[in-house]
Amino acid sequence: MNSVRHVGKTLLLMSLCLFLSGAHVIGMFSVIALPTAEAQSGKPEDLYYKSWAIIIGIENYVLAPPIPGAITDAKKVAEAFRRLGFDEVVEFYDKDASSRRLHQLLNDMLPRKVGRMDRLVIFYVGHAGFMQDSDGQERGYLVPFDAQINNAAKSITVEHLKEFTRRSASKHTLLILDAPVFGWETTAPAELSLEGRMAPESDTDRRAVQVISAAGKGEAAVRVEKSSRFVETLLIGLSGDADLDGNGWLMASELGDYLVRQVKAASNGAQRPSSLRIDGDGDTALIEGRRSAFTLGADPQTPSEQQ
Repeated sequence: MNSVRHVGKTLLLMSLCLFLSGAHVIGMFSVIALPTAEAQSGKPEDLYYKSWAIIIGIENYVLAPPIPGAITDAKKVAEAFRRLGFDEVVEFYDKDASSRRLHQLLNDMLPRKVGRMDRLVIFYVGHAGFMQDSDGQERGYLVPFDAQINNAAKSITVEHLKEFTRRSASKHTLLILDAPVFGWETTAPAELSLEGRMAPESDTDRRAVQVISAAGKGEAAVRVEKSSRFVETLLIGLSGDADLDGNGWLMASELGDYLVRQVKAASNGAQRPSSLRIDGDGDTALIEGRRSAFTLGADPQTPSEQQ
């Protein structure tokens, strides 16, 4: 009888161990399956819970001419965003920027990981092409590592990018493209209050999707001695030179205006960047200054302004 009880206890213990082991495995898979973007409620202490910079640089294409110096430029931009205090700087170079990887990045990875109170910047240096959509409108596309310039089959089109920004939960998204990419629909900028604004919440609390492209239709993103003129100007702007009103805050709209003017002047009008807001009416903060110094517009001075 004792031996029967002993066998019964042994079987019970084995069953319990198997159950707990299975529960542990299920728990592990549950943790892995959870999206990285944690539930974000309320306001963060700063403007964002987390800041993401996705850096894509393609130099040695499989089916397209190489772009000497593209990876070096991209690494400089990655370092600039690290200096700005971005929490996650993720880099994709050459074969890591294949069509499959970039589509996976936009369709799966970023929508799962980026939260609703986060800031997301995507920088791209590489080839671009253009195609006509079903309405006959010309739209640009990014060329992945293993794609052809004149074939959009594996490309990342403007429509892909717009769909991604609609799906992304991020409060602010900024695309910086060192390539001639065009064909965006834009959102009119919000009107400034005559009273000015003494805190950034009015702009930074509202959603914004912004795009800065290095060149327009029919233009080239000029490279001088294996270095991009656009990237050189971008790095100077991110260091604080693009803070046009000198209030210590660097906004994406300011950076865009700075790049448009500086690159156009340096190229004698041959390369004309564009700076657009394609969704929302907010503005991405790239450098946060003191809130008391944040002002947009001055008090009305003349009787007509007061009226």
